[in-house]
Amino acid sequence: MIYGNLNDLIDSIEYGTKLHIGVLFLGNYGNEMLSLPRRKQIHACPICDEMKSRRGGFRRCFYCRNAAIKKAMETKEPFSGLCINGVYEYTHPVIINGEVASIIYIGNILPEKERSEKLIRKLDKSAGLIDTAEKDFSEMRCKTVSYVIEGYIRMSLELFPSRMVSKSFDRLIDNIKNYIEANIEFDIDLTLLSRIFHYSEKYLGRLFKKNVGVSFSEYLSSRRVEIARDLLLSCDDTVINISSRVGFNNVTYFNKIFKKYYGCSPSTYRKMKTLT
Repeated sequence: MIYGNLNDLIDSIEYGTKLHIGVLFLGNYGNEMLSLPRRKQIHACPICDEMKSRRGGFRRCFYCRNAAIKKAMETKEPFSGLCINGVYEYTHPVIINGEVASIIYIGNILPEKERSEKLIRKLDKSAGLIDTAEKDFSEMRCKTVSYVIEGYIRMSLELFPSRMVSKSFDRLIDNIKNYIEANIEFDIDLTLLSRIFHYSEKYLGRLFKKNVGVSFSEYLSSRRVEIARDLLLSCDDTVINISSRVGFNNVTYFNKIFKKYYGCSPSTYRKMKTLT
């Protein structure tokens, strides 16, 4: 069978299982056929969502995932283990021209009984969540799946090295934007991105402004405020919590930036939209 894109291939592999497979593209690797929805670039499954919703959960997951990214980039070898919450995950870096072009994650797997007790205790009050994880998927099967996905990625890059969405499209910028979306609630700066995407801070800054039309910091602020606006209208969370969820450590500063974009404070904006 020939799959039209990477998303179709992953859907086919996940079908009939409870696996969650994600792929993070780094540098300027990728093309239109390899584009994935956000849920396939991050850890998105019921157990992860529950853990992230708990106090400090987002931050713990962020540091855990970035530790895995760092290890994959340093060792350039596949590895497996339990995440900070006790879910089993297999991590497989794809190496092209000596660089880590992408990282494949195969997760949402319940480890063997002896190692799953910690996770079961954490989910004790969350009825049914433990049943949303795949219970029988060995490391060998993870390895087989990862090589199938790697093969598709390599084939796509070889056949369509420059197939792009539009003339102005830049894969490196798209990969950076995807990373921002997946980690919006954390401290993100050009220093961090330069380590992850293999380019200097100055180069990334210039390239970002050239392709996006605004500086990296301006883009980051605007996306944080846009996501905050959506949260204000879609949930009952407090303004303080929402400001933290989108990466503002100071609610006063968040109010100032929000007013700059929307002409009023977050609380006033919520009241106005609720009444209309």
